[in-house]
Amino acid sequence: MEVILALKATPLFREVPGEGLKRLSDFIQEKNVTSGEIIFDENDLGDEMYFVHRGRVTVRKTIGGESMDVETVEGGGHFGEWAIIDDRPRAATAIACEATNLLVLHKNDFRSAVQDYPDIAFEIFRELTTRLRDIDQRYRELIAEARRLGIETR
Repeated sequence: MEVILALKATPLFREVPGEGLKRLSDFIQEKNVTSGEIIFDENDLGDEMYFVHRGRVTVRKTIGGESMDVETVEGGGHFGEWAIIDDRPRAATAIACEATNLLVLHKNDFRSAVQDYPDIAFEIFRELTTRLRDIDQRYRELIAEARRLGIETR
């Protein structure tokens, strides 16, 4: 029951009906990581996503040869979801900021749950669309700022 409540608390699955959450929870595995532990590295192949049940995780990306923290994910948040959708390498590194309890969902299990409860996929689509819209808005703001500063943009 605790796993179902944890999934329900995430924006990703907030609207999924109880039966769908139950099906997802059947597949969830728990993983405890220590402070500073690398959960996965950028460019690793992966087939699982993570939910932070307790603790915090930093997502770090290498940009122009420089490592930058791009997000901190806390309890109720999730990361690594691209890995359950495509077969490309990880886009960033995930590192535990402190002792952290993770809920892990593997790609094949996710697909099995989606076959039984297709609404789960629409929640993923909704969340990814929201993120893309946020990125698009930020991109437009950066372009406008660059132009205001006289920096040439494409």
